[in-house]
Amino acid sequence: MNRSTSANLTVSSVRKRRVVISAVVATAALLVACGNVSTDAGSSIQVADDQAPADRSIGIDVGTAGELIAIDSDNVFMAGYSQSTRVMTVLFRSGGLYEYYDVPPELWQAFVDAQPDPWSLVGYPQLVQQNYAYRKISS
Repeated sequence: MNRSTSANLTVSSVRKRRVVISAVVATAALLVACGNVSTDAGSSIQVADDQAPADRSIGIDVGTAGELIAIDSDNVFMAGYSQSTRVMTVLFRSGGLYEYYDVPPELWQAFVDAQPDPWSLVGYPQLVQQNYAYRKISS
């Protein structure tokens, strides 16, 4: 999936987004289980390895256009953020996939900057303890 396709999916219907998330979860499970980046259908996932620099202005688009990127963490496998929808998606190494809603871009940037401990330093204290609305996509 290229960046342009990912950006188009981000602004498309919720149904299409669920299909994309399901595909990402399935692919991530394969990556964790066997270290293989190919799916059964022969397609591959591209993980963005470029993250926004810490000094990036919030006036410029922040995030990953909803695309999940690899996170350096013991418990978070991948995460993504769409500034246009203010949705942050977190895929845990345990397989749990969550969406957090109305997340400000500053919180996403703090999460990325907090690697290798983004969940304990930012995710849990900000997203969970401050009661951001969320939805569990899969376990």
